[in-house]
Amino acid sequence: MMAADTLYKINIVKTLYQFDEPILFVAKIGMFSSLFLKTDETDDGQEFISCYIDDGNIEGLIDGRLSIRGAFEAQIDNYLVYANSSYDVTREFKAAPAQLADRLPERNVGVFEHLGECPDVLQEKDAFLSIYFRGEQLNRDHIPYSTLMKLLGSVQGFARNVVMPPSLRGMKTSTFDFLVGDPALGSLMVSIKEPTFNLNRLRQTQNNRELTRDELRIGANNHKDEFFAEVAELVESPERARIESDDVEESIYENIKHLLPSDETPYSNVTFSTQNGERLQRISISRERADIVRASYENSNHVSADRWGAIIEINAPSATILIRVPAGAVTTCSFTREAFAALRANPAFRIGGRIALAGELYERPRRDFLSVKSIISLEPGAGSV
Repeated sequence: MMAADTLYKINIVKTLYQFDEPILFVAKIGMFSSLFLKTDETDDGQEFISCYIDDGNIEGLIDGRLSIRGAFEAQIDNYLVYANSSYDVTREFKAAPAQLADRLPERNVGVFEHLGECPDVLQEKDAFLSIYFRGEQLNRDHIPYSTLMKLLGSVQGFARNVVMPPSLRGMKTSTFDFLVGDPALGSLMVSIKEPTFNLNRLRQTQNNRELTRDELRIGANNHKDEFFAEVAELVESPERARIESDDVEESIYENIKHLLPSDETPYSNVTFSTQNGERLQRISISRERADIVRASYENSNHVSADRWGAIIEINAPSATILIRVPAGAVTTCSFTREAFAALRANPAFRIGGRIALAGELYERPRRDFLSVKSIISLEPGAGSV
């Protein structure tokens, strides 16, 4: 029985994450489902962020198609809720965006760690292929029209000319096209639900009266799987992918380089993902990783050079750092995984440290890129810069 000064009771129906107690869970508030995230223990009791949520978003959280932050940001209203240890709510009020910023998890963090990074917008369930662009210039409220149309056009050209089997490329949209879900803002998610075919025209152009839709779908899925395998190798081992490519013009790099993030793109990361039932594949390419891939293929403009300066940023996932040289310019420096691991073991390796490096230098319009071959020296600095 609730005390007289409580508003309602939180009735937990599904716990998504717990650590000694429920941390992220779904509860019934009246007739509606609500998502709750515990954020603090205060004098007023337990603090939660809460929002109403539908079954589709709940499934997306569980499947890894939606991040925790994205689930809350997708709702019109969020609330700060305070409850006692029995989950009797003592007070609640609508939360301002600034109040959510420090309480929600980082972007792209999902419920389950083994699913890796999760998009901040809901990915179509069982989509043939989803492409997720994210960056500070793309947000949930608005995207410039010219940017939106350019990205949608890039996705269309990419899907028609790369993902589908060679025999279907170059055909008119009246013969072969894609069914696409609603583009989702919050960066930008474009999900291709399935390829569509004009079977009669394809039978004529292929000179195969026995051609079936199942054969076309199987061929499209097989080629999509090959694409994911090739991109995974490209991202993990670009040098090997380049060497093993028989035809430079048909290499996976040549086919996707226009989608790779750079200093000039409005997005800093692109993610390719697909889901067939329980099988989820996702390949995420950051701007730093794309720089490494480009450096492996576009090696005509590099020179051997030394760079030294102050460390201003350390990016462990991509094994890169940013250094500012005395003249003020910033250079991205990329290491092998082994060299970066050894560097992290050095106590002098921190923001503000002074480092001198040797490697292959690629000059770029906004920020030069150094593929590090050796570390000349490393000294601790006075502090952050």
